[in-house]
Amino acid sequence: MSMLSMQPNILLIILFRAVLMLVASISIAACSGLSYVEIESTNQNSRVNFLVIHATSENFEESLRLLSTRNPNPVSVHYLVPYLEDPTYSRNNLRIYRLVDEDRRAWHAGISQWGSEVSLNNRSVGIEVVNDFKCNELITHTNEEELIELECSFPGYPQSQIDILVELIDEILERHPGIDPVDVVAHSDIAPNRKSDPGPEFPWKQLYDQGIGAWYDDETVVRHFGELERSPPNLQELQCALSIYGYPIEVSGVHDLQSQFAFRAFQLHFRPSNYNGLIDTETAAILSALNEKYRANSLQSCDEYSES
Repeated sequence: MSMLSMQPNILLIILFRAVLMLVASISIAACSGLSYVEIESTNQNSRVNFLVIHATSENFEESLRLLSTRNPNPVSVHYLVPYLEDPTYSRNNLRIYRLVDEDRRAWHAGISQWGSEVSLNNRSVGIEVVNDFKCNELITHTNEEELIELECSFPGYPQSQIDILVELIDEILERHPGIDPVDVVAHSDIAPNRKSDPGPEFPWKQLYDQGIGAWYDDETVVRHFGELERSPPNLQELQCALSIYGYPIEVSGVHDLQSQFAFRAFQLHFRPSNYNGLIDTETAAILSALNEKYRANSLQSCDEYSES
């Protein structure tokens, strides 16, 4: 059938539809704003330089609520990792929960510092691992000096949960290759005076064996242990060395509470058999081995504290 043989009302309907399509296309073009020429520069990198691992201290259901809905203390994180044995987790297989896009800032680190970087929310990806650890309120007492009294209970991490966490971290590190091994950190590393997670049961050595994060070499620790027993460093040297590795600590020359908290965080990560915050030869030897491996170019800045 030819156009001329159509009824006039049909022609009007066709014309009306064509006009609508034209108006819609013009509107879309008008809303698109500027047009761009896309040329990707080679002079760029990721804004993300840190990966922070947390433990939730709550079960899955409560963790998801706190991290994804409005509450009096608003917090968030990029990823939440559950475990199968949690009675509030109803799935029969593990799934990663993505709560904030990696390109956006999540509110997970709070007041924090690692090396010269402060407010790590701006430059980090945060992962919360569901783990119902508990710590009581901080108590200090004074005999000859103030000491940390902080009792915590730390459950272990199921292997299936660690396996899926490793897969997640591998993908994150592939997207953000600027994250150095020493910059895969615990929440307690970057906020030692107020945080203890993910705690001494978290398998940092296992992650290192799978290419994630930093760890010391045993033979280097043995060598430093012998050297430190023969010639013990002074407290300022040790505080400086801990600062060189990245921990927020003041070189005060006094093993005060801020110093104890910083060394406690270090022990939680690298010497979890005893994390009382007091400095012993093993702790100092592990720190020396790590700095030799990862921070050798910065160690000379502690020379001013060495005794002649």
